[in-house]
Amino acid sequence: MKKYEIIYRHFDMHPDYRGYTLRWARDEKQAVGFICPTKPDKQGFGRTKKGARVQILEVNEIPTAE
Repeated sequence: MKKYEIIYRHFDMHPDYRGYTLRWARDEKQAVGFICPTKPDKQGFGRTKKGARVQILEVNEIPTAE
């Protein structure tokens, strides 16, 4: 399992708000799936489980000491 940092824009929040979360996943696609169950489009726009609109800005793999 790898650790991913996901930075996203949440449209129900203030325009300058940037969400940040860390997720353990097999790959980048699975990590994004924890935020957006449906696949985001080419610009990164998707919906959360509760229906809020978000835009995935960055997905970075965090190096772990193994």
